[in-house]
Amino acid sequence: MKKLILLISVLLLIATTGVIAGTSPYYVRTVPILKIYDTSLGYRVVYMKSDFKLNALYLPKTWFTVAAASGEIPKAELVAGNDSTYPYFSVFWKDGEFSHVRLYLQSDLNHESWGDIDPNLDLTDKFNVETLDLKL
Repeated sequence: MKKLILLISVLLLIATTGVIAGTSPYYVRTVPILKIYDTSLGYRVVYMKSDFKLNALYLPKTWFTVAAASGEIPKAELVAGNDSTYPYFSVFWKDGEFSHVRLYLQSDLNHESWGDIDPNLDLTDKFNVETLDLKL
């Protein structure tokens, strides 16, 4: 009888834990950054894909602002610090659609992860994006 009560208690605990925890509509992918470039239009983020080829993301600076009037959530967030795991970025998808990206960058602009880009280079088309197209 004691074993039966113990078994029922354990099963109830497992069942209620699943209900309480629920499932999140978010899926997150975290990727190390090789180089970050700060331009007047936004951030150029260089990372390595799973096939060891380099790729770049172009994140417009407008994505980092919150629309105060509408209360919309920004498409991008920047966290600056000196953590040894920086730099990296995390991409969040909600229900399969791009939600937002979070950059974790070294606050010291002299850090090796920061690079300089030719200011005469026209990157307007690269930063003219509405969503993130992450190639892994």
